[in-house]
Order: sequence, then structure tokens, then C-alpha cells
Amino acid sequence: MDALLLALGNVASQLLPIIGAVALVFLCIVLNKLVKLLESLTKTVDSLDPTLKKVDLSIDKVQAPLDTVVKLSHSFDDVSSKTSSGLEKASSTISENVDKLKAFVNDKMAKTKHNYSEIVDDAVEVAHNVEEKVEEAVNDK
Repeated sequence: MDALLLALGNVASQLLPIIGAVALVFLCIVLNKLVKLLESLTKTVDSLDPTLKKVDLSIDKVQAPLDTVVKLSHSFDDVSSKTSSGLEKASSTISENVDKLKAFVNDKMAKTKHNYSEIVDDAVEVAHNVEEKVEEAVNDK
């Protein structure tokens, strides 16, 4: 058994430098391929640089129209809110005036139950006053 171990130790001592040299050759080949890969990667990144600059310029060109769209969106929002508030004010004004007209007619009906011609004359007068106010408002605009 000792003779076998001595023979194996002898063979291993002779093969170890050869296996080490083969491993160094493979390591050199791997490092060489790694260097070539890094060089090609550098060239690829360098070739992408002009493309990235063009993309940046395109994004800058697109930014101005996007800013305009945002401004228009805010303008539409403002117009919408002003329109809704104007409609609310108009509806409340109409509601108040309808109540006043109703009160006026009820008051006249209570005062003169049988004198319809006076009521009609007063209603015509109120209608003329409203018409004049509308014409003044239109002319002012």
C-alpha cells in the first residue's frame, strides 16, 4: 500500500505542474475574451451616445407642446369653473325674481280681485321695465 501511495505521489508531482500550466492557458483565454467583450461594450456605448443626444433633443422639442397642452387644460378648467359659478348665480337670480313676480301677482290679486285690467296694465308695465333693463344690459356689453 505504501508503494501505491508513493507511486501516486510521484505521478501527482509530475502532473501538477502540467495541470497548472493548462489552467493558466485557459485563464489567459478567458481573460482575453473578457477584454474583447469589454472593448466591444465600450464601442457600443460610444455608438449610443449620439442616439441619446438625439433623443434628448427630441424630448426637448416635445416638451414645449406638452407645456402648451397643460396651460390649455388649466384654461379649460378655469372656464368650466367660471361657467358653473355664473350659471349658479343666474339660476339664483332667476329664482329670486320669479318669487318677486309671484309675490307681486299675489299681492295684486289680493288687492283687486275683480279688477283684472289693472293687473294686466301693471304686468305690462313690469314687462316693459324688464325689457328696458335687458336692453340696457345688452347695450352695456
